[in-house]
Order: sequence, then C-alpha cells, then structure tokens
Amino acid sequence: MFNKISILGATVMALAGAAQAAPVTNTLTPGFSFQQYSGTAAVGSGQVNTASALWFIDERVADGLKSWYVFFDPQGSQAIVATLTFDRPIIDVLTTRAELATSHFKYSVDVDSDGLFDDYTYPVATGLEDGQDTVTWSPGSNTLSLRWTASNPGDHIRVLTAAVPEPASWALAVIALAGLVGTQRRRHRG
Repeated sequence: MFNKISILGATVMALAGAAQAAPVTNTLTPGFSFQQYSGTAAVGSGQVNTASALWFIDERVADGLKSWYVFFDPQGSQAIVATLTFDRPIIDVLTTRAELATSHFKYSVDVDSDGLFDDYTYPVATGLEDGQDTVTWSPGSNTLSLRWTASNPGDHIRVLTAAVPEPASWALAVIALAGLVGTQRRRHRG
C-alpha cells in the first residue's frame, strides 16, 4: 500500500512541475514569425515596430486562469492571418482597450525584468479595431483564428486559458489522498 502511495505521489508531483506550453501556430501568413516577446519597448506604445512578427507574452495565472498577451505591432500598416493553438481550453479573449487595461494588474508581468511593471501601455487605439480586425474562437476549444490589419500602435488581445493547477494544489491533493488511504488501512485492521 505504501508503494502505491509513493508512486502516486511521485506521479502527481511530476505533473505539478509541468508548466503550460507556449501557444503554437497552425497557420501563419507566409514570411511571418510567431515568437515570445522579451524586448524593452513598452507593449502598446507603437514602438515595437517589427514587421512580419506576431508576438506573445507568457503572463501570470490568477483565479484559475492563465493569461497570454498576443500582439502585432508592425512599423507601417500590415495584415496578418494566423491560427493559434493553446495547450489548455480557451475560457475568454479580451479584445478592447477597456478589457486589456482592467485586466492589466491581474495578469501582466515585468517583460524586460527591470523590476518595474511599466512594460505595457493602453493608448486609445490599443485592442482591436471594430469591423477591421477579427478573432474567432469557441469557449472550451484550444484554437483561435485571427485576421488583423495593424498600424500604430498595433493590435492586441489577452487570451485566458484554463490553468494547470499550482504545485501547492497537487501537494494538498496528495496529502488528502494519503490520509484517506491511511484511514482505510486502519479500518481494515480494526
């Protein structure tokens, strides 16, 4: 019995250590790249100015949701079509300036690791332009499609997916399971 608990505990702890994988592209406009952003220019300021690149930022987990910030900030006007797949189901996609700004403190990270949370700005044009840019997804699916034409300051969304449980949650589950098994063993002896 003890060996079964040990094996179960080791398996659960191994799963707990697994981080969520970065999103991947299924389709992408030819000549474009999809990569993690780690630059020093503030996102949303219109200063990233990289032609033919779709960016993502691996943000925080909060309230059981994992956040991914996806943006496109070319130097001039440019169009992109992409299909992205996430390793967990999509719960929501925030597309407006108001939604992005409101969720900023919950999910944003220090992109350039300078100790300051000044890596995002939310000018009036942040988010997606009505009628020009589209994001298509279904709640619970892992895939979203986008069709954007961006100029300054670019197009931005925040994708919220189901989070992988925190290691502390897994540890608590293992302790509870071990307690139940111990109780069952005592009942069998008695």
